[in-house]
Amino acid sequence: MGYLHVVLIHAGAGYHSLAKENSYIQLCNLSSKTAMELLKNGSSATEAAVAAMKVLEDSSLTNAGYGSSLSIDGDVECDASMMTSDGYFAAVAAMRCVYNPIVVVHRILNLQHHPPKDGRIPPSFLAGEGATRFAEEQGITLVESTTMVSENATKNFNKYSKIVQQHRGTKRKIEADTSDVSSVKQSADNQLEESSVMDTVGVICMDREGNLACALSSGGIALKHSGRVGQAALIGSGCWVEKNIAVATTGCGEQLMRTLLAKTVSDDLQAASGSCQPVDVFNQTMKSSFIDNPVLVKDDVKLAGAIVLYVNPESSSVELMWSHTTKSMCVSYMTAECTHPQSLVTRLASDKVSQVPFTSSFGLRFEK
Repeated sequence: MGYLHVVLIHAGAGYHSLAKENSYIQLCNLSSKTAMELLKNGSSATEAAVAAMKVLEDSSLTNAGYGSSLSIDGDVECDASMMTSDGYFAAVAAMRCVYNPIVVVHRILNLQHHPPKDGRIPPSFLAGEGATRFAEEQGITLVESTTMVSENATKNFNKYSKIVQQHRGTKRKIEADTSDVSSVKQSADNQLEESSVMDTVGVICMDREGNLACALSSGGIALKHSGRVGQAALIGSGCWVEKNIAVATTGCGEQLMRTLLAKTVSDDLQAASGSCQPVDVFNQTMKSSFIDNPVLVKDDVKLAGAIVLYVNPESSSVELMWSHTTKSMCVSYMTAECTHPQSLVTRLASDKVSQVPFTSSFGLRFEK
């Protein structure tokens, strides 16, 4: 009968307010249903992942596409990427004026499958003005950057700018008094983290042939430097896909890049195949390779989340897993046998954030 149609989605890790929890769940439901409908009608995992991601990018709830976090200059600059189980990867970074960055990534991916006849090597990664120009050349409509700024993004920009200005002013005062400024920095960092959803949203799809596709999209961290590139555009730290596994990460991009988390999760699961429960391996990786990773020893707060689709052909099983070190993470999954997606927000107690990961899984079986 082949493999199962499967969709696994996350809407970011960080802090999802209780007041908006139902809105996040409804958005994930819509995204999952959109992908599943395409898979049932014969679309590829890649096509389904793009469609699901467009739903997430179009919502002001997510930090991707429309409604992305604003840079320190008040602009929207987007990162996005895709990787597939046939070994292809495509990405854009710091791209402006495109409503759905994942569509541009999909065009780059298609160009790799159908290279130009002039002999030039098609790109895998385009950044900044070059990415925007490529989109225009591909017939993708460019928009005024201001149309991508949501009311919520503006509100957060003003709020976080004020916090930073207060922090800088207080820091100057304390430095004049020759006192320790570390407590001031920690206070500002805590306020910034308290009400934000960090970085990337992600989608993983599997079609009936067992093909896997992973898509990521992000507006980056709040008040980022112009031109900053996050893990959402980077292979290995943002996404990693092999024949039987796909991983999509979210969180603090700089920390995810330094730990190469997506590939590390995949490598550990492959190495332990058959000897341990996949969810236990995943949980241990989040603890040892992220929270306790020596490269993050000077970081007081360690923020990451990840979703994983792991296929074990020998046992005819599919494991859907997610884990986060943040206060919360919103996830959704659906199979062809489900009438409705399963969407939920999982939460860590405040005293557990950055200390232990919350890890969960859902197992499926299929007939080969």
